[in-house]
Amino acid sequence: MQDVILSYRLSRHGGLPVGIEEHVPLDGSSLLVGVRVVELSSSVAGAYAGRLLADMGAAVSRVDYRLETSSSEAATPLLEQWLHKGKTTCVPGSDEVLAALDAAHLVIAEADPGDREFCAYAVGLEQRARELPHHPVVVMLRHGVQDGVGIPGTALTISAWSGMSWAMGNPDDAPLTLPFDLGAYEGGIHACAAGLAALLAQPSAFGLRHVDVSSRDVLTYFTGMITANFLPYERPWTRDGARPPGSAGVYPASIFPCKDGHVVLMCRSQKEWDVFIEGMGNPEWAADPKFRDPRVVARLYADEADTHLMPWILDRTQQELLDFGTRLGLPIAPVRSMREAIDEPQLAHRGYLENLPDTDIRVPTTPWQLRESLATATESGRPWPLTPDTARSAGQLFEGLRILDLSWVWSGPLVTSVLCDLGAEVIKIEHTNNMDSSRTRGRARRNGVEIEGPEHEVTPYFNQMNHGKRSVTLNLKEKRAREILLDMVEHCDVVVENMRPGALRRLGLGYEVLAERNPGVVLLSMSMAGQSGPLSGMKGYAGVMAAMSGMESLIGYDEDTIVGSLAPALGDPNAAGHALSVLFAALFRRRETGRGAWIDLSQTEALMNVLVGPMIESQISGRVGPPANTHPRFVPNGHFRCEGDDSWIALSIRRDSEWAAFTELATAGAFEARPEWSTAAGRSKDVSSVERAVARWVSTRKRDELLDELLSRGIAAAPVASFEDLVTSDWKAERGLTAIVAHPYLGKTEVFLVPWRFAGQGPATPAPGPILGSSTQAVLDELLSLPADEVHRLQHEQILY
Repeated sequence: MQDVILSYRLSRHGGLPVGIEEHVPLDGSSLLVGVRVVELSSSVAGAYAGRLLADMGAAVSRVDYRLETSSSEAATPLLEQWLHKGKTTCVPGSDEVLAALDAAHLVIAEADPGDREFCAYAVGLEQRARELPHHPVVVMLRHGVQDGVGIPGTALTISAWSGMSWAMGNPDDAPLTLPFDLGAYEGGIHACAAGLAALLAQPSAFGLRHVDVSSRDVLTYFTGMITANFLPYERPWTRDGARPPGSAGVYPASIFPCKDGHVVLMCRSQKEWDVFIEGMGNPEWAADPKFRDPRVVARLYADEADTHLMPWILDRTQQELLDFGTRLGLPIAPVRSMREAIDEPQLAHRGYLENLPDTDIRVPTTPWQLRESLATATESGRPWPLTPDTARSAGQLFEGLRILDLSWVWSGPLVTSVLCDLGAEVIKIEHTNNMDSSRTRGRARRNGVEIEGPEHEVTPYFNQMNHGKRSVTLNLKEKRAREILLDMVEHCDVVVENMRPGALRRLGLGYEVLAERNPGVVLLSMSMAGQSGPLSGMKGYAGVMAAMSGMESLIGYDEDTIVGSLAPALGDPNAAGHALSVLFAALFRRRETGRGAWIDLSQTEALMNVLVGPMIESQISGRVGPPANTHPRFVPNGHFRCEGDDSWIALSIRRDSEWAAFTELATAGAFEARPEWSTAAGRSKDVSSVERAVARWVSTRKRDELLDELLSRGIAAAPVASFEDLVTSDWKAERGLTAIVAHPYLGKTEVFLVPWRFAGQGPATPAPGPILGSSTQAVLDELLSLPADEVHRLQHEQILY
């Protein structure tokens, strides 16, 4: 090590010897050393929050309790073994639980009122923790909250109520849920991140250490951001099979059959569409003007365009199409089964999988790798910017933290958006010829008329993802612009980027260069597959991640009718949640030691991390197909059509007492003749008959009336909500999930905010998304004291523009 440090010092005076880098691997379990956590979990949500914290070095004590999972009886013990790795187990009601609680810095308490006994126990311990003199951070994690009270729920109802399920499926069939507990996992990720946010800020206003996270709110946050691609464009949010409605605004975006399976193909910009057409050899049909603009194709000609694309795709194998996309930088990926996804060589290259102890079952480690600059051993960086007294409200938790945002589209901008919502200053870097492509989604429409203004400023999706940020224009192809960026890094705490691996280094802005200027900086790199390995150069969006991870193969009516998840696009926000968790942990370490880090996060691995259940199942049984709303133990479990047009309710019966309550509600003796259904075992032997009987009765009921009756009886239920249901709901307003911002061109516009509550508060009302370059002068003056005439000169030279 001394030789390496000497080489680093020599590099400051004449260059680094070949093969020697200025950073070394960093053990991820060093991030939260000294942090003590108590976990009270009854589902994968709380358990996964604890798993993430343990992976990052926290000492986690969990209260031993059975977990509610969607895995089979054979897979559940192995899943629990994975979820509880590295934790200490305590017996419920024992003195060791109280001792762990008294010493805790962070408490994750999951409370599902459907399980009354455990819920009462968890709430009691949560209240005791709130009263401790050292005021630990306490996160109350619930499936959903109505009128301030937790409501019973499952992963099925979380997905339904949030609007996620509405658009997954075929137009005339039942909507499909997110499979295998995915909704619950997302709640757990955000419980982890929200708890770490409070732990990091250390607010002296102790009420801000009391955190409320609802899994329903979290998934609604994801869906709400997608609404910006639909409602402001007067596009319907409907089920459209294997593609999102209207191709989500830009054609193509779909799962297509190929010679040996299926592939996901997405083009999200004019540039990608042009490259794709050229790669096909500029076929004659593409010369037709109606196929020129992929946004017009998405709106008017998608079916016709499919008739041209499908024969070309059907003539090629998955590997040929993957190679085609990799060569041209296009987002194309094979739809892999879970078993195929595990065998991807990229995962082996990164050492992502390991065996469960004493088994041949491969499971994930962590979806990130960490490195540390050697400069931190000898240099000092920017002083720690947060003070406990600064955080006077939820929207001020991170006041003083400064973020340099080099990311684009969704996953990276979502990370920086959350930081902004909590009070951090976020400086977004773009330039006129290389804008965030989310600015190019097209003009919003009102009453059928396009909104006037510069086209790149009238895109609601950009406004949603970048509200409250400051915009600085820098042409990073110019040396002087790169020098300015490095000068800015000295005054920042975090740099976030989601470019393809190597892009920053080729610009002379690699981690070692950033850390040399500011050894305390944390660089978060969010790529599709990681910074190294055979697929590191792969380009893609959420659909590509879902295909490569195996997730798309799990969403359909059966193995022959796969529709996938291109509509909710879970991969991006899932990656962002994982990124926030590890970023906050790295900042915690920075606060304690002054040492920065480079986080190399694979977005595909982050999605696989929440697919551990089917990953294990595929290795036990050989193959896992779409569960299609079914559950291995809960019967009935699914989406049932109510009275009215395309009106559905999600219903999950978990206990025999709930079945008794349900049949008491059902009128005219609908279930009296089937006493054998009174037990879970009896219902599981006759699933089809049970669910047909339930469907017949539910079809006579109005959805919202039935929903109230079911919830009042402690039964997990939810409307299968459309976008319109979501944005007009009373509970969205009650939970403060949105705010109205006044945009110079879009006018008063609703944006969704991070759904965490600190002392009952959400973020303050933010500013709108920034006009391109609107803060260039101000930021360069504040940070670098760059005179106005110098800025104007650089703008004239197209270095700042």
